[in-house]
This record gives sequence, structure tokens and C-alpha cells, in this order.
Amino acid sequence: MFMHVGANESWGSFNNLRGFPWHVHCFFTLSGFSLAVPMNPVIKKKVKYFLARVGTSYPMYFVALVFLLGNLLVSCRPSTFRPQFHWTSQPDDLYVGGDESNGYSPFFCEGTPLTPDSYWASLVLTVIFYLMSLTFTPFWVAHWWMGYYLWFVSMYNQCLLSFPWMYNMFFQWRGNVSRFLLIAFGLHGMNYIILLLTWFAVKDGNSYKYGSIETAEDLVEMEDPNDEAYLHSAAVLGWYLFSPLWVLYFVIGISLAFLYDANHFTNKTISSVWGLISDICTIIILVWSFFVVSRKFFLYLIVFSKSCSAETAIIGYSRKASGD
Repeated sequence: MFMHVGANESWGSFNNLRGFPWHVHCFFTLSGFSLAVPMNPVIKKKVKYFLARVGTSYPMYFVALVFLLGNLLVSCRPSTFRPQFHWTSQPDDLYVGGDESNGYSPFFCEGTPLTPDSYWASLVLTVIFYLMSLTFTPFWVAHWWMGYYLWFVSMYNQCLLSFPWMYNMFFQWRGNVSRFLLIAFGLHGMNYIILLLTWFAVKDGNSYKYGSIETAEDLVEMEDPNDEAYLHSAAVLGWYLFSPLWVLYFVIGISLAFLYDANHFTNKTISSVWGLISDICTIIILVWSFFVVSRKFFLYLIVFSKSCSAETAIIGYSRKASGD
């Protein structure tokens, strides 16, 4: 809740933690772990298992969709729709009809990337894809964003879809400590490689070129067809909503559950080891969070110490030059 409540400046230096979003990854990992750790028999009716799991949460999801659709229709109606699509906000978005002389209005919407010219196509596709919980890559180009965090439900459903197959495969190796150690470390290594490759691929991406955008006339090259900035935005969003990258954390959780099971936790000595591992993980998160919150202080300290060192060197040089 802390990560999603309040404006960016609401929490002062604690807002720095929002740039350290480990909570999402931990949730998927713990989800896989909690589903696998009971060590139930192999799942024979995989589709039935998936539908049963999704069915337990779908009524609440549907109620959320009804409220969110109502919220969407307040601001996005045929009268407030503009038949176009932009990747970023425009300086004339909140003017009626995009004309400053028409006055200000808080209600405004554009089409989706797939159907930029049609209000009804955008609306119908949005309802369909949200009802089916298909708000991941590549379907995001066809729907509006009714809720910022409903993508999470869609990703979790993809994890549930993969669970029966992954669980049955791991179950046949139950008790094999070395195999599950290899799987766990291998999946972590794969995760880091994916993150590094993605970062190097997009770190030098083109950005949108702005001038002063106080008025529409001040806009400079917002959507130049020759500018590839929109490709960078699409690539990052498509990567973030690519479900296999989140399923990876879920599978890591499943493998850790089997590793935990292989080291029989009823053994008191082994139980204390797992407790120690949990405490170490908690301490690492707390220490890292402390440095994230305090980073401005430490940067100031580093700059101050360098300034003091430079000042000492200058004074020493001056004294030496004067023969003091």
C-alpha cells in the first residue's frame, strides 16, 4: 500500500523506496512458494485446477471492473473523445476540443494504439480484454487502462495457468536437493541476464523532444514520424507486461518450495537454518531500504568530504608556496 498511496512527494525521503519495487517480485515468488509447499499430489485435471483457482477471485475482480468502467465513462465519452493517439500527454489535452479558446475541461480521452480513430472500438475491446483478463503483451495496444494495477491480476492468472505443468514436472524430482539448488540458482541467473540485456538494449533509447510546453504553440516535435522515441516507450511497456518475465519469479518460488521440502523441515536443526535464512533476507531488505531512504544524506556526506579534502589540499599548497 505504501508504494501506491499518495503523491510522489508525500513521504519525503521515504519516497525513494518507490524506486526499489522489490515487493512485486517477492509477491510472485511467494505465490509460487505458497501454492507448491503443501506438496499435494500431482495435478491430473490441469484445466479444471486453473479454472477453479481463477474462479475464486473472479467475482471480486468483476466487481472492480464495474466500478472502474463507471469511472472511465465519467471522463471518456463520445463527446470528450479525440480520434487520435499519442504516447505522451499534450499541452492542449485539457482544453475543450484541443482549443484553448474553448475553455478548460478535466474530461478527455484518445483512442488506443490499435484503434485510435474509433471510440466504440476502443471501448468494446477494452471491456472484452479486461473481462478475459488479457491485459498483457501484446494485447495492451488494443485497450484503455481502466485500472493501473489490474495488469497484476492478469499476470497472476498466467502464473496459475503455468502452475499445474511446472508443479507436476518438479514433483517427479521431489527430494533431489542438488537438482533444485541447480534450478533455483539457474533461474536467478537467467533473471539477472534478462534484466542486464534489457537494460543495455534500452538505456540509450531516444527520448521525446520538448521545448517549453506551456501552450500548444510551444510544442516541439512531439510525434515526429522520423523520431523513434515512441519505439522506446513501446518496448519498455511491452517488456514490463510480458507475462513470461513475471512467471519466472513464480517458478523460482515453486523451486524454492521443493528445495525447502527436500531439506525436511521437521528436523529441528534444518528448521533453524531456514529461520536464519529468512532473518538474513529480512535484514538485507531493511539495510538496503535504509540506504535507499538515506541516499541524499550519504551523497551530501560524500560531496562534503570531497570538498573538505579539496579545501585542505588548497590550504596546504598555499602554505607550501608561501614557505609557511
